[in-house]
This record gives sequence, C-alpha cells and structure tokens, in this order.
Amino acid sequence: MPTLCLPRPRGQTGNVAIYSLHLRSVGRTTHAPRTAGAHLRYITRPEARADLLAGRMPTERNAARRWLDREERRDRQNARVIDKITAALPRELDPLQRRGLVTAFAERVTQGRAAWFAAIHQSGRDAHNPHAHIVIRDRDPETGKRVALLSEKGACRNIRLLWELAVNAALEAQGSAQRVTRLSHAARGIEALPQRHRGPQRQEERREGETDGPGVSAPASTVGLAFEIASGKRPRRPHHFILCGIVRLFSLNELQLKLR
Repeated sequence: MPTLCLPRPRGQTGNVAIYSLHLRSVGRTTHAPRTAGAHLRYITRPEARADLLAGRMPTERNAARRWLDREERRDRQNARVIDKITAALPRELDPLQRRGLVTAFAERVTQGRAAWFAAIHQSGRDAHNPHAHIVIRDRDPETGKRVALLSEKGACRNIRLLWELAVNAALEAQGSAQRVTRLSHAARGIEALPQRHRGPQRQEERREGETDGPGVSAPASTVGLAFEIASGKRPRRPHHFILCGIVRLFSLNELQLKLR
C-alpha cells in the first residue's frame, strides 16, 4: 500500500501534510489471547508520551487494558476483538487541533455508539512524525451489534476516503492550503516517485485492496460521514462523485466543511 504526500507547491519550503493510514484487525481465531490488550499497552507505553483519548471506555491506560481484556473474554470464539487504525496527522495542525480531528473521526466511525481509544504520538521522538493509533471496539453496548462495519466489503476503501475528507476539512478550517489524497501518483497522473511516510508501521504489513484508482465512486454513506465530521449536519440529498486525475471530490466551500 502506498503512503503518499502531495507535491510541494512552488515556492513553499518545509514539510507538507502527508496521507498514511493502515487498517487491521485482531480476532480471537487469528491472534493469541489478549493481543488486543497488549496492543493497547504498547501504544500507551510511557516512553511514547502519548496523548490519550477515549469514548465509552476508560482513558487511563491500565484501566483501558483491563476493560478490553474483559470484553474479549465475553466474545464468541470466532469474534473480531478490535479494529486498529494508524494514521499520520498533519503537522500543519497544533496538538489541540489534532485531538479534535481524531476525536471527531473516531466518533463518526463509531456512530457515537461503539467504544474507541486513541493514543496520539506527537512529542519527543514523534514531534516531527505526529500520528494516531486508534482502537475501535465495534459493539453497540445496548444491542451488541456492529456499527462501524469495518469488516464489511469495501470498508478499507471507505475508511481511507473518510480520513482523507476529515483531514482536508480540518486543514481548510485552520486556513491551510495543504490537502492530502489517498490516491497514488500513478492514479493521479503524476510521474514523480511518491514520498513514503516513515511511521511506526513496517512496510511489509500491507492490506490488500487499499489502493484506489480513477473511476472509483465515493460511497454515499462515507461522504455523508465526512460531511458530519466537519459540520455536524447531514446532506440534504445524496451526492455522487467520480474520481479522476487530480482528485477533487467536492468543493469544501460548497458544503461549508468546518471541523467543530
């Protein structure tokens, strides 16, 4: 899976926002017991100096791990325990703005119902490589049903598109001219080699089907989620978009995307 950044505009110096997102899962049949809890312990290790956020589960690292271990024990034998997302955060945003972006994204992915936990690494060794580890426990606490649907067909494409839209909305809200795209240089007709995000993930850990190309329609439900992330409202009518050349999914000004 390519991890990309946009070409630097003429005359601009310094680093620009990059796009990098990895989605994986931990299951009871695919991983050893308490792997989900071990992952949470790793992303909250003291030396990482992580900024911790959570929704509908404990924020304190030890309490969060105990909670997750208890939830796993209640799962059926072939259950999907967690989904985990690692995403690069824009350097153009300050720490508080990054917290807002991660919180809004996690709340919309979980529909404000499922539990989630995030560790933002943006200080110390990661000051020049800000990124977020997001753990999603996809269970509605009342019904036990999934709401994020990250195991469904096309979920990886949808979540990558949703993150792209959310990041761009946040950048625009802060007055930054930078934009990110999940599309490869080849898909956008750019001959230059893409830059690679040297984040915490190993290059060999790749997920099939995460690269989109021209002619892919943006799922209406995903576009709706992105709209909600930025404005807290729902579109009045469905929108259909075709991606071609350099991506322009829609006019952010037209939809008045302002990250709350």
